[in-house]
Amino acid sequence: MSAATRTVGDVTDSPTPDPAEYLRHQYLYVPWRDGVDTMPIGKALGLWVASQHSARMTVVCPLKSNAEDHPELARKEIVSERSGHVRDGGVVLAWCPTYKAMAKTYHLQKSVIVLTEWATPRFTGWAKLHGAHNVLTGEVMDAGLSDAGEELLRDIVEEGYNGWHDDIAHRMTTRHLEQLDAIGEYQRSVVLAYAREHRAGYGIDRFIRILDTFDAARPSARTDTDLTM
Repeated sequence: MSAATRTVGDVTDSPTPDPAEYLRHQYLYVPWRDGVDTMPIGKALGLWVASQHSARMTVVCPLKSNAEDHPELARKEIVSERSGHVRDGGVVLAWCPTYKAMAKTYHLQKSVIVLTEWATPRFTGWAKLHGAHNVLTGEVMDAGLSDAGEELLRDIVEEGYNGWHDDIAHRMTTRHLEQLDAIGEYQRSVVLAYAREHRAGYGIDRFIRILDTFDAARPSARTDTDLTM
């Protein structure tokens, strides 16, 4: 059994995780859990997955020093918020990223991504959108979107072509959110993750205010555990 498997096995909800399962997925998600240090889990898993795939590994993190302080990672390609570009292909260890650092991965199509989450920010919506394998639970996550739901997400992002800067964009976006809610597919974390991925940072603060207003008028949203995202 690999060191990565033993490390994950110490905290996973499944007592005997199958290491081969990690290799069947393009997206692996190590979520933050109270009382669990996700950093060594993600590091060991990323290194192991890259080794098994005989692939180049790139570390994406807020600051280069976050990775340089770890000898195993210091030898890898490191991309931070401020510097570097992630080449497609290979394995990417998104190691406790910020939203800004994670934006460096949004163009990737072929890379295997191991996202290791810190207490904040959270990436539940990202994991659901990409059908990521939750390393701690064994669950394959799902955004639960129908074709109609995906079309509404595209409409929402289209309204933000100019950064959701005017009243028309606000009203139309709210209408699309209401339609998404009406078909039972509104999840704030998923909507916001989709907007971040397709609009990067442009206008996201204004979009968050639209979501805040929408959620305040929608009592059922209180059950969404991802409201802080």
